[in-house]
Amino acid sequence: MSSMDLPNDSVWDFGVTRAKFGIGAADEVGYDAKALGMKKVLLVTDSIIMKTGIVDRVLRSLEEQKIEVHVWDQAEPEPSLGSMLKCIEYAKKVEPDGFVSVGGGSVMDTAKVTDLIITHGGEVLEYVAPPTGGGKHPPGPLKPHIAIPTTSGTGSETSPAAVISLPEKKIKVGVSHIFLRPTLAVLDPRMTVTCPPRVTASAGMDALSHAIGSYTTRRFNQKPRPRTPPERPAYGGGTPLTDLFASEAIKLVGKYLRRAVYHGIDIEARAGMQLASFYAAVAFTNTGVLPDHAMAYPVGGQYHTPHGLTVAVLLPAVMEFCLPSSYERFAKIAEFLGEDVQGLSVVEAAYRSVEAVKRLEKDIGIPNGLEALGVKEEDIPRLAKDTLKIQRLLAGSPRPVTEEDLVKIFKAAMKNY
Repeated sequence: MSSMDLPNDSVWDFGVTRAKFGIGAADEVGYDAKALGMKKVLLVTDSIIMKTGIVDRVLRSLEEQKIEVHVWDQAEPEPSLGSMLKCIEYAKKVEPDGFVSVGGGSVMDTAKVTDLIITHGGEVLEYVAPPTGGGKHPPGPLKPHIAIPTTSGTGSETSPAAVISLPEKKIKVGVSHIFLRPTLAVLDPRMTVTCPPRVTASAGMDALSHAIGSYTTRRFNQKPRPRTPPERPAYGGGTPLTDLFASEAIKLVGKYLRRAVYHGIDIEARAGMQLASFYAAVAFTNTGVLPDHAMAYPVGGQYHTPHGLTVAVLLPAVMEFCLPSSYERFAKIAEFLGEDVQGLSVVEAAYRSVEAVKRLEKDIGIPNGLEALGVKEEDIPRLAKDTLKIQRLLAGSPRPVTEEDLVKIFKAAMKNY
């Protein structure tokens, strides 16, 4: 029997952004930008990061290489379409030949979408996934983009996706294509030491959710074979290679997140979390995630909650729902997080993974469930309906999820401990 006779896929693809890691990596951005052919750069950041002074070393490095730099420092947290359009209008005046983003996921996503429109034109919503947008694909590569994260969690520095808030519709949507991956990720632990404890905590849990999701999503050979290679989804399912990145990310979060939250200048912990975030992103951007990310979109859209924090409070309930899909894998997650599972059955060990996540969240001050974020139980049926629209993120669930299942998960996530 040939591979083409099989109903399931038998091929996996693996994509990753080139990365530079280490103390001082941000000081080399000028050389990197010059090597990429940049002569006029739009540096995207936000007003809070500008005040910390950490952008200055990036500006110095660019200016030392005689690169013309224009700064857009008005990127919004959980960026709205309106805020991105303002950045796009500014970029049209500047006409840059490259982008540098310094910030968290919101900043990097703003740079990605701006780069997309500046390079290929059109309207942002044309590129948003259906049913909200037109699902148009970029016709070719974008202008070079160097992404420098100042948080450890979103993984946007290697992600092919960008998240956009539509406040008038009370939802969040995404643009996703391999051409949106930044050209270079610069991981300098010093750039994260000013990240506040609460943001460190929620971003770190976002990284953990990426890693756990990647490790437990449907495998690549459990998905339907695409009609043509270009139709193979970016989130192609778990593989032996993504398992390596995901498992290491889980171990790093378990070891370093508490330290990074409570001792922000602990450079070893910051470096460990930066690697954890990158490893988790390398994994999940190839595999997909658990339903917590799809569920976080309507919650964030209605209640204006940060994505990482929303995912964090959803994660334990989503893990418990997905446990029966692979008790063995969840039992390994418990071990990765430092749980002693000797003498336990595989099912008991699997449930320890959920308890380990809850304990970590309690230790670092994550709010106790959706209720603590202001979510009302009467809104749950609508949140479940809106979640079902985000099939791009639900497709990787290792356990098929229905609207009724989502209602139950939302209710279970109202309080975690």
